[in-house]
Amino acid sequence: MIYRKYRRIDPMSLVEGNVPQGPPDQVGPGADPAPLCWICKENKADSGEHKTKRSDLLAVLGKVSQKQPFFYNDTKKRNQVVGSLDAKILKSPVRICAHCNNTRTQPHDRAWEWMSDQLRSRRLETTRWVRCNRIFKHFTKRKMIAVHLYFLKLFGCMIAEAKANGYQVAIDLDVFSNAIMSGRPHPEVHLQFGRYDNGMGRSDLHCWKTDPGGGVLGGWLYQLEPIAVSVLYVQAGKFKERRDLWHPHSRTSAKRFLVADFMYARRDRAEERAKAGAAAAEAAPPAP
Repeated sequence: MIYRKYRRIDPMSLVEGNVPQGPPDQVGPGADPAPLCWICKENKADSGEHKTKRSDLLAVLGKVSQKQPFFYNDTKKRNQVVGSLDAKILKSPVRICAHCNNTRTQPHDRAWEWMSDQLRSRRLETTRWVRCNRIFKHFTKRKMIAVHLYFLKLFGCMIAEAKANGYQVAIDLDVFSNAIMSGRPHPEVHLQFGRYDNGMGRSDLHCWKTDPGGGVLGGWLYQLEPIAVSVLYVQAGKFKERRDLWHPHSRTSAKRFLVADFMYARRDRAEERAKAGAAAAEAAPPAP
């Protein structure tokens, strides 16, 4: 039997700085044992959100069972056998309420499920533009905002987890909550869609401040070979607008996105070949 691998690469080299991470089930000192949902702030947080969308796992891995499991790697342990797509290890340790998870954000989940399928079925070319209405032929703007909101939910869970583990993350979680509750985009969260070649999972969240200037940046990578999505927090007013970052309200790229190059494994192999070639050249005897 061939065992499939689900790989969580920790960390990706998105940024350098503080990496909020910690034991998945750890709760900060004095934390409420039954916290409220960080999105609505009204209901008990009793529903787990998949770190990688369940439909994405199913589309790439196929049917998973105890007889046909796959292996999960993280920073704590490698080759953890997983026999169900609903396993606890695949869900964020920070929960949200069932209403927010199953009703409020369901249109966002479905929008990403469709876009994920469309991107994986296309032969994407890096540095080429893709018009959003090629992905969603109808209600394009509404559906792309829903995709944006889906990644806000994942991002917010990561920020909440980091803060619960005692990390000082200089990103306001309330703005994420307000965006999801109102159905409006977060003004400082941008996406990049691109090609990827190094497994499935997600990177850790990286956050840091620039010096000088004190601008806050944060980012992580949603990995779903052969595609990936870079999710970036870019503090408003601190950085120049970039055409290669997609945002629903961008002046230059709201209706299209540039396919990014996340082919890290290919670049690593090329560097290794170059180093091996250089080493062989140095070791070779001089020509007579």
